[in-house]
Amino acid sequence: MKNSIATIEQRHKNILNILEQHERMTTQELANSLGVSISTIRRDLNVLEEKNDIQRKYGYCIFNYDNQKNFDASGPELIKQSIARIASTYVSDYDTVFINSSSTALNTVNYLKAKHLTIVTNNLKIAHLPHNANYNYILTGGELRFPKEVLVGDIAIDTITSTNADICIIGCSGVDIVNGVTTKILNEAKINELMIKQTVKYKILVADHRKVGLTSKFKIADLSVFDCLITDRYCPPKLITQIEKAGLKVIKVQ
Repeated sequence: MKNSIATIEQRHKNILNILEQHERMTTQELANSLGVSISTIRRDLNVLEEKNDIQRKYGYCIFNYDNQKNFDASGPELIKQSIARIASTYVSDYDTVFINSSSTALNTVNYLKAKHLTIVTNNLKIAHLPHNANYNYILTGGELRFPKEVLVGDIAIDTITSTNADICIIGCSGVDIVNGVTTKILNEAKINELMIKQTVKYKILVADHRKVGLTSKFKIADLSVFDCLITDRYCPPKLITQIEKAGLKVIKVQ
């Protein structure tokens, strides 16, 4: 009989607890500790590596402490890229697009297929990405905040307020049914709120499984203002059902 989802999730928690207590562990040592087969542990480690909870080295694996210390900047890169790839498919030729400071939202730029676009963002890191000669790139201007390289303040607010976008792609720190969509930075909350308000067609929320069910410090908007949430297959089904009841289309990338 196949293991239940609850059993697998508990085993994953046990693996992380063991790794957090030890400097490093081999696959065989983990299998012995949990009393399961090597093949089972390997499947588990594949999932935990994809979720960025662990780091696999040659012959052993370790707990990924960086994923805990810098939650927003770190994270499951392959999952975030998959989310961004799906988000890019909603952008049409000649659209004007708002992209906020989120690394997942910014990743969308790498997958855009439209021939002509206007991209408006307060994310200075867009300058480091490959540029399309047929695209217009508009930085909002404003006060530059490190380490995220994000533009905030009155100048950024004025630029966004004077722009009507067709679509916005917004990342965040937390997604919760009751408390809405939240971020850690007060100045960014206002910017994100305005991007949503000034979007006239389609509003996309991008958030990997770590952020769904969480509440951060400052509210951006109610969940219901978005048309779509793009997340990943590790997001708990119960939370997805609740979000769908709030009126959002939910897409889980594989």
